[in-house]
Formats: sequence, structure tokens, C-alpha cells
Amino acid sequence: MDILDVLGRISLFADVLTPQQRSELAARCRLVTYTRGMIVMNEGDFGGFMLAIVTGRLGVTVAERKTARPVATLGPGEIVGEMSLLTGARRAATVTAIDTTIAVEITKVALEAMFLRSPDLLDRMGALLAERRAKLGGPDAPRASESRAREIVEAMRRMFGRPPPVSS
Repeated sequence: MDILDVLGRISLFADVLTPQQRSELAARCRLVTYTRGMIVMNEGDFGGFMLAIVTGRLGVTVAERKTARPVATLGPGEIVGEMSLLTGARRAATVTAIDTTIAVEITKVALEAMFLRSPDLLDRMGALLAERRAKLGGPDAPRASESRAREIVEAMRRMFGRPPPVSS
């Protein structure tokens, strides 16, 4: 499996990064395998990585009154773990392998260089994070997604030490 090919099929990276940037990011990533039933991420933990799913399925659950409420099933071409990695917040959900799953592991270190070269990537990821937050049904879910996206991008800029853009 070619990591560069996988990144090229994920619109978040394909639409924003140049082929050279995708190649640089791919060189900093690795393939990981999770067997059925394996916990990939725990709700409440800090996140040092996100995943781009190559094969298999991952189940996403949130704790609700001592039970796990399913909120999503993710498959090939989808990403998971981006909220915690990019904002510094604790993981908002637990992720478990439904099937044997192969994914590309993308770390904070791998993304830092990309944010320096492609400011659009930060904004696109912020919009995706706002959409995911709304789907999880957190206390801020009813807020306007554009406003929430701005807040998330600001948190990402702080996390990665990037100043806000200069207003004219």
C-alpha cells in the first residue's frame, strides 16, 4: 500500500496540498493495522495522531450515562482523530476497530510543516472539525458552523503556533 496514493484520495489533502507537499507528508506518516475489537482511541485521552482509513471500518462511540452511544461508522477514505490532534482538546469519542483496519497514521509533527506551506489546509480542517463537532451533539452543536469553524481554526493556530492572518 502506498501512503502517497492514500493521501491523494482524501479530499482534505488532495484538494489543498500540492503533489510535492503530499509526498513530503507521506514520508512522515506510517501504515498501522488494528484488529477487530481493538480500541484505537479512548474518549478523554489527549491525541497525538489522526488516522486516514485505507481498509476496514472503525466505530465511533461517546459515553452517555454509563453506556457507549454509537455516533458514526467510518470506512476507507475517511479520517478520524483530527479534533484532538489539531486543537489540543481531549478525544471526544472512543474509536474501535469493527473489522481488521489498515490506516495511515498522521502525527502532529507530520502536519506542522504542511501548515507552514499551505494555510488553506488549516482553514479546511477547521471547517471539517466544526462539522464533526456538530455531529457528536456536544453542548455547542446548535451554534452556527461558520462561527464554530472560526473558533476551531483559532484553536488550531494556537496549537501549532501560527498567528492569525493579518486583516486589511
